[in-house]
Amino acid sequence: MADHEDERGSPKDDVSQHGDGRLSRREIVTVGLAAVGAGLSPSAAAAATEKAATAVGTGASGTTATEFRARFEQSGPTGEHFIAYGYVTNAQGLSEDDLFDGTPLSDTTALLTAYAEGELVRRTVDQSVHSLDIEGTLTVYQRASPGATFADAGSFQVGTPVAQFAITLQDIVTVFAPAKGLPTLTGDMRQTAASHLEGTGLRKKFGSVGAESRLFATGLGTLLNPATFNSFLEMAGHWTMK
Repeated sequence: MADHEDERGSPKDDVSQHGDGRLSRREIVTVGLAAVGAGLSPSAAAAATEKAATAVGTGASGTTATEFRARFEQSGPTGEHFIAYGYVTNAQGLSEDDLFDGTPLSDTTALLTAYAEGELVRRTVDQSVHSLDIEGTLTVYQRASPGATFADAGSFQVGTPVAQFAITLQDIVTVFAPAKGLPTLTGDMRQTAASHLEGTGLRKKFGSVGAESRLFATGLGTLLNPATFNSFLEMAGHWTMK
């Protein structure tokens, strides 16, 4: 994550050249080649390039759009309710300065945070492997200044909502020790709202309404109450454009 500029082609230089939000020539070529490489037709590749010119946190099919760190909490009498909260660590079209204000790069310096809520749809348990199907929504917020902390889940809902997604997830937990498990989270995301980011010099939206992506995350889970399945998970992941 420390080499964001190298990975995205020195975005700070491009912003200084095109403060009105236009893509640099290098960015246009990169997006176009990625779209063609993903097997899109010339017209679809052109559409992907146009979308990239007006949005961040998105890209051509098959590309990783956004990376994140998060905490998940499973609660309720039968472990049926879920919340997740965290922050964006990397996003296509955004520089490190757009994502963080200060060091270290963490929850306390993050400027783009996220909060999700979901409900259990189905649970299957087979000895050491548990499978949970979850449906819910995820919202990305842009903060005017840092201040979120994992000690306060609500602090990740501060700021202006810039994107919202409907999510359908499967959480597979492999239990490897008493009260300890390795979660693998996969699922589908469909964007339902997109707004402009402020203060980046880009005036671009975060994603685009109707865009679909695939989420992946993994980490470490701790069972808090075996009678109710209440648990706490520390995870990191990303979503990739379909």
